[in-house]
Amino acid sequence: MVNIVIAEDEGILRLNLERKLKKYWPQGNIIASDKCGKEALESIENLKPDVVFLDIQMGDLTGIEVIQQCKHQCHVVFITAYDKYAIEAFEAGAIDYLLKPYSDKRLKDCIDRLNVRLASAPIDIKQLLSNISASNEHYLKWLKIQIGSKFWLLDIKDIICFKACGRYVKVLTKDREALVRMPLKNLSLQLDPDTFWQVHRSTIVNIQHLDFVQTSDSEQMHAHMKQLPEAIAVSRSFAHLFRNLSAD
Repeated sequence: MVNIVIAEDEGILRLNLERKLKKYWPQGNIIASDKCGKEALESIENLKPDVVFLDIQMGDLTGIEVIQQCKHQCHVVFITAYDKYAIEAFEAGAIDYLLKPYSDKRLKDCIDRLNVRLASAPIDIKQLLSNISASNEHYLKWLKIQIGSKFWLLDIKDIICFKACGRYVKVLTKDREALVRMPLKNLSLQLDPDTFWQVHRSTIVNIQHLDFVQTSDSEQMHAHMKQLPEAIAVSRSFAHLFRNLSAD
């Protein structure tokens, strides 16, 4: 039997992966199914699995951080809804990954590769992950959001703005708004700065959705987005971004 640990903070996706692994990998034995990075780290250290499926985008510890902190070496499959973390390295065969939304065929191909790799000792990927984190220039392309029991994978281009809400970030599109469990500071590092401009310490806007910028008599600047009813205040420290765009 192949002992497996799963870590995925989205309950529906976690259960779906459990079901598919049981279906397509009969010799697989799921010994832990965790909903956050800290739980995953504990499970890996204590249970010492052969294989771990790790969601990269988790609110406490990312999948990358779990492996970097983990002493036990095992075969790793990263699960991601975007290609921030070295898809080029993954596709070169150094590390396996599942890019959401992945198909049954993609999962079965992944299982086939794991069956081959299980004949050898796991490679130490910590240094590779450090190099990836330091040099990778890919940006977020998809973002997973949940409202009640439903979840969506949003194309990052469709997101109009992000607003900080404590430990969460409010995501606004023309159709809906939702909360993502991630600090705005962490999210900002995954966004293309040519497209997403921080206009306030608590707000980032997608410049592609900008309609116009207006300055009031008090010199307070506001960004009017094409599909949002309310204007967004631009703080003075970020006003220079719009100097050539402002209109009275």
